[in-house]
Amino acid sequence: MSQDLLECVHFVKNQRASLPHVDSSSGDRYHETSGKRRIAIEAIVAAIGANLPKVKITERSDVARVSVAGIRASSTMGIDGALANWVAAAYRKLDAQR
Repeated sequence: MSQDLLECVHFVKNQRASLPHVDSSSGDRYHETSGKRRIAIEAIVAAIGANLPKVKITERSDVARVSVAGIRASSTMGIDGALANWVAAAYRKLDAQR
């Protein structure tokens, strides 16, 4: 179980590392780069759903929720924030299993 969970963590971390950054230097750059980031997040959600066990990812206007491999996390900062919180929760579980 621990090795499988660690592989899930690495998969999610690698997916998040590929996200493009948002450039807020101007309104036009922000609009362009935030749109690209949103498309990339949708691709990450699809990749996670296709490659990891027991996946449920939802987003509402007030909260995003992620459940992968029986570990749940949420964030008011969107799916990327929920994925970051999921990674932290997974590491806590792995540490507790030591």
